[in-house]
Amino acid sequence: MRRSGGLWICRRPLLSAVQVLVCVGAFMLGSMLTLMSIDPMRCDIHQCTEKIKRTNVEDVNSLLGMWSKSNRGAEKSVFLVIVMLSAPANKDQREVIRQTWLSEEKADTLHFFVIGTGSLNEDLNVTVLAEQKEHGDLMLLSNVVDSYQALTKKLLASLVYVHYNVKFRFLMKCDDDTYVQLMQLHKELKSVPYKQRLYLGFFDGRASPKKSGPWKEEGWVLCDRYLPYALGGGYILSSDVVNFVASNSKYLKVYRSEDVSLGSWLAPMDLHRVHDVRFDTEYKSRGCNNKYLVSHKQSTLHMHEKFNSLKTTGRLCREQFQVRKSYNYNWNALPSQCCIRNDSSIP
Repeated sequence: MRRSGGLWICRRPLLSAVQVLVCVGAFMLGSMLTLMSIDPMRCDIHQCTEKIKRTNVEDVNSLLGMWSKSNRGAEKSVFLVIVMLSAPANKDQREVIRQTWLSEEKADTLHFFVIGTGSLNEDLNVTVLAEQKEHGDLMLLSNVVDSYQALTKKLLASLVYVHYNVKFRFLMKCDDDTYVQLMQLHKELKSVPYKQRLYLGFFDGRASPKKSGPWKEEGWVLCDRYLPYALGGGYILSSDVVNFVASNSKYLKVYRSEDVSLGSWLAPMDLHRVHDVRFDTEYKSRGCNNKYLVSHKQSTLHMHEKFNSLKTTGRLCREQFQVRKSYNYNWNALPSQCCIRNDSSIP
């Protein structure tokens, strides 16, 4: 009896150990399956689960260590990704963009309209979801209440999302009131000498922080001017720059202005900052010039006019005109002296 009892006593802890191992194994398997079910690398780029599409920046960062290359699926590989910050109600603008310059989108280009869907009323939410079902090109952020104050968070979330979903060479950020000569831009990017460390756009270095109004920057304490940045109507980043921002997103200070924020995030980096006067991307358009690759502050009527003019005449503008002078950025001067508008011959 003692022998029998002794054997039972010895087997009990062995049985308990087996049970613990089984439980641990089941937990790990369940966790792995859960991660696989939300891993953006394991779903089609246009049909990724709503859970990952609606993941916020903080949630993404909490999973960074778990998304090793060994367990990722096939990436969507393109030359150019375009992210356009849009508002839920701006369906007409998105439709016009799809009908005009995005109609020339090549197979090696991928676009997203980035929209915050937090606190949407029922009617607008239904409209947005119907648009997504029809086009599949919306990046929906349920944790973002869409507003001007949320633009930087939308930008950051979109860069994180693209970083984990797409293999690409360049990324363009623009707004839903921006017109792009897409085919010409493709040609320029194919021949650009900098394939890495590229930050391309229309730069400003002498802007002072806003003290009031919707763009007031209460948290700006770096210096008495904004750090040099490419204006937000449209700019280009190489993939390694996007990767840097996405990988460090939880450490980055979010300012009110998204273009100012990006300039501050990239300020210490050793980059090729390329000022291109063909980017008409300021807070108001400088006019119309056939050399412009990117034109900001365009109405839906202006977009149709530019598209039709290109189709019928091969020129962007029916008539070229200038309402304010441009400038070449002087990188050899102090930022406060960088940007002098004294030459009307500059586009």
